[in-house]
Amino acid sequence: KWAPYKSLCEQEDFMTTMHKKKNAIAKPHISSDKAEEINSLLTEYKGQNVAVQFFLAGSIKESRGEIQKIDTFYKFIEMNDIRISFCDIVDAYEC
Repeated sequence: KWAPYKSLCEQEDFMTTMHKKKNAIAKPHISSDKAEEINSLLTEYKGQNVAVQFFLAGSIKESRGEIQKIDTFYKFIEMNDIRISFCDIVDAYEC
């Protein structure tokens, strides 16, 4: 649809940015019950596979696997070489 408008490199970059902004969503608010479920999963974590959904740049991403590190001081987890802040986690559950 936008192919005729992507004749210049600057236009292609601009159109890509506009498309991302158009499809961006607001960060979802999680309930206190959901926050408690995520907290209990992380505090009782013993090496099982988990799926973590998190907010990143206007979209919800998901990562599955074992958590490599849980840092309670800086408030993040690391899994699959991705650092996910506690405040960006939307959902977490065992696979």
